[in-house]
Amino acid sequence: MEENKKKVTLKDIAAKTGLSVNTVSRVLNKKPYYTKEVEEKVNAACRELGYIVDMNASGLRSGSTHTIAIIFDDLINPFYSFTTDIISKRFEEKGYNSIIFSNNGRSAYVDYELIRRVIARKPDGILSFLEPDAETADFIKGTGIPFIIFGRDGSPYGMRGVNADEVSAGRTAGEHLYSCGYRNFAYIGSWHDIKVCLDRQNGFCEALAAHGVQLKEDKIFYIREQDFDEMIDKLVADGIDGIFCFNDIIAFIVVQALEQRGKEAGIDYGIVGCDNIQRMMRMPGFLTTIDAGCEEFAETGAEVMLHLLAGDAEELPSFSATHSPFLVQGRSTKQR
Repeated sequence: MEENKKKVTLKDIAAKTGLSVNTVSRVLNKKPYYTKEVEEKVNAACRELGYIVDMNASGLRSGSTHTIAIIFDDLINPFYSFTTDIISKRFEEKGYNSIIFSNNGRSAYVDYELIRRVIARKPDGILSFLEPDAETADFIKGTGIPFIIFGRDGSPYGMRGVNADEVSAGRTAGEHLYSCGYRNFAYIGSWHDIKVCLDRQNGFCEALAAHGVQLKEDKIFYIREQDFDEMIDKLVADGIDGIFCFNDIIAFIVVQALEQRGKEAGIDYGIVGCDNIQRMMRMPGFLTTIDAGCEEFAETGAEVMLHLLAGDAEELPSFSATHSPFLVQGRSTKQR
């Protein structure tokens, strides 16, 4: 049997480089006051000797693991991966690693079991694309760990949120569809009890109501809670010609299903999504969508978290107050 290799320590790195243990520690923990030459020497010695930082031991000594947890509900939506890429790069610039958690679409909320697994990793902060349920919100606040609900309004939970003006996003979609000449409308959301979904829905309904159109309950759907084929069949049977979807992923799924039933977006009906993932993925602009300014949104989320971790009590400006969603015209809507 091969003998276990001796664990490489800071003393070994110091002996290899001729530097003090304190200097080696400062470089590895990215604390200030060392030259680029010293950093390169320490990193070269770490590679040569196979040194790996023991984050658990380091966290116990310093009270920080230099890790920020990011939580979302699935790994499919490009909106999550695009914004997480921006956010994690910003964290890395400040010396924080990111660790990803997902509930794989089982729920619209962060529940106790998921947050327990997250906190077991001892992150310095948590940025969540999911709202916590009521019990979990109280538990999180009790831990004292900085927690941000990204893309959601945190005020109902007494927590910090970084959110766009979702009502305005829905209103913009409704105004556009009506101005194009569509008159028989439907909204397709995700979950019936998620505020961001309802805010977009309410904005959409407000825009239609301003033109004397009331969106009836049987024209409002929640794709994660209803039979999908029945929903699509109803859209066809009811002659729906103007559709607003909670996000672009839902819109693309609906377009494909209606295409299989002989209905073409932009010809037989108009459809608007939200998030502008086509721009993120450098895709052709087929889908008309609402863009909240995704890059700036992600940067703001990262800045708010770093702000909390720095212990800065000053309140940063609200993203929803400083940025307005805007329409990106695609081929899925046309003037009738």
